[in-house]
Amino acid sequence: MTDRANREINALITLLGDEDESIRSLVRDKLLEFGEPAKRMLRQTALADSEGRVRIEAQALLEEVRLDDLADKFKSLFSFRKFDLEQACFVLSQVEYPDLIVTDYTSKIDALAEEARNRIAGIEGEKPVVRSINHFLFKEVGFRGNKESYYDPENSYINRVLDRQLGIPISLSALYLFIAKRLELPIYGVGFPGHFLLKYKHKSGFYIDAFNNGRILTRADCVNYLHRQGYAFYDAYLSISTSKEILARMIRNLVLIYHQSNEGKKIETLERIFSDFFMQEQ
Repeated sequence: MTDRANREINALITLLGDEDESIRSLVRDKLLEFGEPAKRMLRQTALADSEGRVRIEAQALLEEVRLDDLADKFKSLFSFRKFDLEQACFVLSQVEYPDLIVTDYTSKIDALAEEARNRIAGIEGEKPVVRSINHFLFKEVGFRGNKESYYDPENSYINRVLDRQLGIPISLSALYLFIAKRLELPIYGVGFPGHFLLKYKHKSGFYIDAFNNGRILTRADCVNYLHRQGYAFYDAYLSISTSKEILARMIRNLVLIYHQSNEGKKIETLERIFSDFFMQEQ
């Protein structure tokens, strides 16, 4: 990068403090054309003890770039023939937690799975195995549904579910799935209306409600739940969800949550990820 280019970038960064929004918008576009050199100088400005508006605008522009880069990262995940839900969940967490160290959390899941493996060793029968896992996860470790603050976005990010032992039906189910996969158990997600469930797909074919301490449900329990909510039941409601369908539902949940707090850029990023997802599905 030449001295002239550096001077131009510095001048543009100074103009981020202009009172005129149209000028600031033009400056942001021009800075993005410079690519990485501009990002590097924006980072210096964002950390420096500079004039308030310039620093704030530099921070906002860097966050915008970060979220755009994250959307591109998701697009590359969708292009893989074998889509990895666990990997995608941790990339999704970076919408809110950019400095997330993924290996710290995959190690936590490994440890939970290994301890669960020890608990079920020698146990015969599908339901006794699930009850043993449930006792470990929900009674001993303390995972539970966050009924008090259901719409807290932290409930939707798998790293925070692990940190706080709190989640909503789909995030707790996702964690259960990751553990079940390590244990080679035939457990799958079910996109039940309004309340995501799990299915043990083997001889007995029962359902698991991770939000309510792993409660074991029959098909009749699921039908009755919908009837109590005033809805008709269709067999399709108990169909197994693909990994991409689970992720899509997670993204839709977060979009609704962020609409409540008017976090426009995060909504835009998630909607772009969702749009890219469907383009890959065509």
